[in-house]
Amino acid sequence: MKLSNSFIRKWRFLLLLFVALLVVNLGHVQASEKSPPEDWQLKGMLAALDDSDTDVWGEAVKKMSEYDLKSPVNIPSERIEQIGKLLRDKDSDIRRAAITAVGEMGAQAKELIPQLLQLFRDENWRVVMAAAKAVGNLDSEAQELIPQLQQLLQDKNWRVRAAAITAVGEMESEAKQFIPQLQQLLQDNNSDVLRAAAPAVGNLGWEAKQLIPQLQQLLQDNNSDVRYAAVIIVDEMKSEGKELIPQLQQLFSDRHSEVRYVAVTAMGDMGWDAVEFIPQLLKLSKDRDRRVRFAVIRAVGEIEWEAQIFIPELQELFKDEDVGVRRAAARAMGEMRSETAKQFIGELEELLKDEDERVRAAAARAVGNLGSEAKQFIRELQELFGDQDERVRAAAARAVGNLGAEAKELMPQLQQLFSDEDEFVRKEAASVVGNLGSEAKQFVPQLQQLFGDEDERVRAEAVRAVGNIGSEAKELMPQLLQLLKDKDSEVREATVKALAQMGKFNTQQILQILNATHRNREQEAELRFLAYFTTGGDSNSITLIQWLGSPKRYPNQIDNFGEERSVSREEGKKVLEIFADAWTDTQNLEYLRPELKAQIKKLVKKVNWEPEDISLLERHYNNLQNKDIKAKIDDLQQIQ
Repeated sequence: MKLSNSFIRKWRFLLLLFVALLVVNLGHVQASEKSPPEDWQLKGMLAALDDSDTDVWGEAVKKMSEYDLKSPVNIPSERIEQIGKLLRDKDSDIRRAAITAVGEMGAQAKELIPQLLQLFRDENWRVVMAAAKAVGNLDSEAQELIPQLQQLLQDKNWRVRAAAITAVGEMESEAKQFIPQLQQLLQDNNSDVLRAAAPAVGNLGWEAKQLIPQLQQLLQDNNSDVRYAAVIIVDEMKSEGKELIPQLQQLFSDRHSEVRYVAVTAMGDMGWDAVEFIPQLLKLSKDRDRRVRFAVIRAVGEIEWEAQIFIPELQELFKDEDVGVRRAAARAMGEMRSETAKQFIGELEELLKDEDERVRAAAARAVGNLGSEAKQFIRELQELFGDQDERVRAAAARAVGNLGAEAKELMPQLQQLFSDEDEFVRKEAASVVGNLGSEAKQFVPQLQQLFGDEDERVRAEAVRAVGNIGSEAKELMPQLLQLLKDKDSEVREATVKALAQMGKFNTQQILQILNATHRNREQEAELRFLAYFTTGGDSNSITLIQWLGSPKRYPNQIDNFGEERSVSREEGKKVLEIFADAWTDTQNLEYLRPELKAQIKKLVKKVNWEPEDISLLERHYNNLQNKDIKAKIDDLQQIQ
């Protein structure tokens, strides 16, 4: 039977995708490890826990959860206790952030273990999983936790069992002590519990082979969710589960596409042990489910079957008359390992000159993924910066961003894209700056210009780029602070995050943030935390934050209903001296200056002053020209 041209074309296209991903490096990317906070950062975060608004506390623990807080980072016990209270917060996001922060503290948070275990019963599943992972992260306490976790693995509540086995999975080497419980758990009729067991089984190493008989049964279970969960477990076992490859192959014909998908993925993760099953895998390249088809391509790539025999066919596809095939060929080039990609340099060079703009854009993106091999395309990228199609120019910018210092000679052309007529190109130009390393600082003037761009997405991207540059772009602090007034919420949110990357702030800068709290009520807690964080723990700045910036409760208030407490003369003097020093810096702050006036008047009225305080009161009278302050000064002068 003669095959139709359309069929042949579709087959060539499938072959292209197959070979492209056959040679892709699909190794799992390790998440970047957290680093401990600098001393000023830790002090700023802890200071925020003294705010009267628990939402500010929530922002503090969210930030703390980004750091490694284990020893030698020292967190005072009273602060740990305070963070522990947030484990019961009504907001699930705050509970989850507090849990993550506690998990990063290691042995320092030992006293909170009972609360973490109790959260295995939380109504919010994400909170449950966060608690499980936090418990698993308490390495030094692992031995002490084993009996409790063994008991929880038998709990009637499936969520508790799932959380307990997740914690075991996080404990890695300790998982071997749970083999009897794991054997029992594999009889669990809840697929969520079975899926949660996968990392723990994966940590058993060769000892996981003890579980193979039970897994063989689970792979044949009548319940598709159970079969799915069983495959996930086998996938974690990698080559230790190679005895189960025939059972995985049987699942290629499972009537549930999600089961076929994970079976194909697990087969790919078996590596060379599964090479004889490639013909069966390839049959699924025509599966009716798109995810399964692409899983086949990835799986064969993982098995690393010899791809060299396909290179001549792929070279022909670079010249195919079909635009879609050439575009896919360019994408494939960007995914190839460098050793294989070298054989197609000439073909990619032609695609960069293709008559179709989508092919040129795909080829430009491919160049950016070639690493050191991309140097030879510098001239072609220079030409693409002037391409008539905005997608091609944007792709060229992205390529330069991926190349970083390797494309140093292209920096002048990249600068031109910041003023491109197309907003997408400008946005792309801003986004790549963060990848340029030491070359990034030269783009600070261009990024500042984009702060005033008419497109809010461009403004937000420029702000994020400045945040990624960090303290090297601290000269833009005044402009960033002005962007807290931006009409677009995405820009304001990006600005807050960028400011947090700039290092410690001075008093004037902190006052500008406090002024913004009056204007951006929906970001009030986030802004107040930012102010605390950037104080670096400076006591005078912290005092300003507690008394200004629309706190939930001012320090002179007993509760949120306006009832006030007395203020001692010592406290009053300290606060008024700080207020006097800050007065000039509030001159152009439309919300904070009136608030500062009100707080000064209130303190003058509430404190029992002495004649030696006259000079301090006179400073405030000269600033406010207030009759009540003048009257207080007159009374004190009579006492003298």
